[in-house]
Amino acid sequence: MLPGGENFECPQNKPILDAAHAADILISYSCRGGLCGSCKGRVIAGEIVYPNGVPAAISAAEVKQGQVLFCSAYATSDLTIEILKPVF
Repeated sequence: MLPGGENFECPQNKPILDAAHAADILISYSCRGGLCGSCKGRVIAGEIVYPNGVPAAISAAEVKQGQVLFCSAYATSDLTIEILKPVF
């Protein structure tokens, strides 16, 4: 769920970015590999996991603040997320 109340399904075997796009919810992205940081947002509630380890484009301090790279993060529970406005 997003703070505005929008909801979308996110299977545990799919990155959050892919699930959001499948539900027509736009999250900015570029590399889809955790290297650029374009898809950075925040988890307000819930838990995620990075199956391949924490990506290069996010620091340990950002992770502690609840920031996440949606291209590499997988939901392990129901989430409330905050996405950044798309940059065109």
